[in-house]
Amino acid sequence: MIGTVGEGLYELGVDEGAVFAQPRRGYGGDAANTAVMAARVGGARLCGRVGGDALGRLLLEFWRRAGVDTRFVVTDEAPTGIYVNERLRAGGCRFHYHRRGSAGSRLSADDVSDDFLDGLDALHYTGITLAISTSAAEAARSAARRARDRGALVSFAVNHRPALQPDVRALADAANDADVVFVSSEESELVFGAGAPSAVSRELVLTLGADGAVAFADGEEVRIAAPPVESVDASGAGDALAAVYLAERIAGVPVERALTRAVAAATLSCRAFGAALSYPDAAELDSTVAS
Repeated sequence: MIGTVGEGLYELGVDEGAVFAQPRRGYGGDAANTAVMAARVGGARLCGRVGGDALGRLLLEFWRRAGVDTRFVVTDEAPTGIYVNERLRAGGCRFHYHRRGSAGSRLSADDVSDDFLDGLDALHYTGITLAISTSAAEAARSAARRARDRGALVSFAVNHRPALQPDVRALADAANDADVVFVSSEESELVFGAGAPSAVSRELVLTLGADGAVAFADGEEVRIAAPPVESVDASGAGDALAAVYLAERIAGVPVERALTRAVAAATLSCRAFGAALSYPDAAELDSTVAS
């Protein structure tokens, strides 16, 4: 069982310049995304907050239908956070976030209950959770400490977002304290400097976008290329990768096999609009890896 701590966001998808087109609906937020993909290949719980509004209810319903245990998601009087995923004419996407004072940013250490932590094999949190508010950062750090005391593996995705003005030192400290770290090639030098990323933790996954990923574990380096796919929207791909890799590793799967499945999940998620809405199920993932 994987537990994630952090925010969920309602997603609106628009095309650049398409004034009269109806927005596409989706579901995002890195901690919530990871929980959705983890639920599809194993089991997941989410600790966070949503607003007591229509968007918060939609998020909760989507997560429940995806198999996420939402008993530890608090309904807050603040509004549910939103992000706009704008597909650009030239290719790629641009993101606009509306999360200041949101329910998700009001997550606190008091929300992380013993019941949430009990029985977890892994606790996952991210640099966004550390950056959206002081109380959310305290919740994530408390969850990590208490989960480790219970014997759970601690996983951290750097997810550096300059617009949130994160404390880079805090990101590095969290990475150094984690058992498994997920970091992009761009983030690696910023957070860890020019040193070898394999020295940062016992297990590190360096994501390379369309080129796949490389894992540093047990003194070895394992590189997996991404299968070919026509990419429509890469949002949430890294969260899918982290979820599958963690689920496989806590199940005792070797690094190469775990990374192969994780890269496949991330790649499949890029075929359609939306973050968690585009994630493959376990059967499709099995079929892709077997082919």
